[in-house]
This record gives sequence, C-alpha cells and structure tokens, in this order.
Amino acid sequence: MKWYYKTVTFLPARCNNESLAAKCLQILHGFNYEYETRNIGVSFPLWSDDTIGNKISFVSTNKIELDLLLKQHYFTQMKVLHYFDISNTKVVPDGCEYVSFKRCQSIDKATPAGQARKAKRLKKRAEERGKEFDLSSFKQHEVVALDHYHSLEEDSKSRGGSFRLNIRIFKEASLDGDALFSSYGLANTENTSQPIPII
Repeated sequence: MKWYYKTVTFLPARCNNESLAAKCLQILHGFNYEYETRNIGVSFPLWSDDTIGNKISFVSTNKIELDLLLKQHYFTQMKVLHYFDISNTKVVPDGCEYVSFKRCQSIDKATPAGQARKAKRLKKRAEERGKEFDLSSFKQHEVVALDHYHSLEEDSKSRGGSFRLNIRIFKEASLDGDALFSSYGLANTENTSQPIPII
C-alpha cells in the first residue's frame, strides 16, 4: 500500500507554531466530519522539546482526500498570503523513521482545570445521593509525573468552548496499522493505533 504526504511549512520568521498547528488540526477535524472519513494522519517533522515545529505533514493512503484537504479555503488563503508553503503531493519513501502522535487525555486530569472538573463531578454525585460535598476534603491523592508533551488549544463547536489537545510522540518500529486516524489526524482512535512516518 502506498502512502502519500503533503507538508505545510509556516513561513513567518516569528509565529506561534502551536496556534497555526492547532488551526490546521481544526480544519482537518471539520473536513473529516464533512466527508465522513478518517484516512488522513498528521506528522510533526520538526517536533522538539521546545516547539511542535514550523511544519506539519498530512499523510494518507488516499491521495484524492489528501489533495482535497489542502484545497480547503484556510490552506489556500494562507498560501496566497505567503504564511504557508504547501508542498506537492509526494510518495512516502522507504526507510523513514516511524512514530505515533497520540492524544493523552490523562494529562488533562492532572491540570487545575481537570481537578476542577473532577471536583464538580464529585459534588454532583454527592448531591444526587442527598449528601453535602465538602470541597476542603477533596484533594489530589497522587503525584502525577508527566512525560513531555505539546498542548494545542482547540475550539469545540458542539460544547461551545475550548479544550486542550495534549499530544505526545511515541517511537514505532513500522508503519503497520489499519490506516485510520482520529478526527484530528492523531494515531489513536477508539480501537486502533496507526503509526506514521516523520516526514
């Protein structure tokens, strides 16, 4: 099976890579729901400890969907304004390094916002049982050590608010998988995990 990719490079010398990457993932998310597909994954070839990098590659076995995604209004406008350079569609070469970019929701639970959501849930449960909830008795009982990750802010149209998309990188041995991704192009879907090339 052939894999194809297109790379978007953020051209401004000074820009917020995480903000631009988040917008690209938001466009992919909308595209996936509009066309009822999950065939396109994302790769961050310049991922480092400091930044997600100024490049994002879209990878797929479906060349037509890949080309259609990069013709969405946002991408074409950013190219016209010289904010983005968008590569031609290319075949993924042999010998690439493979990784998985995965959303890690457990990170959300360790944040102050996650702890506030947990306290709210516990309060609601206590009230449903007819008991009073004492917030002072609620405390985090565990120390959480978080591995390196990047956090992108996304907007949720269904919930009418924003949330953090916390992404971690995992090394993989091969490209083996079923070529399905999450709606944000990440490797982990409900029952599968699809590695992608760092390209």
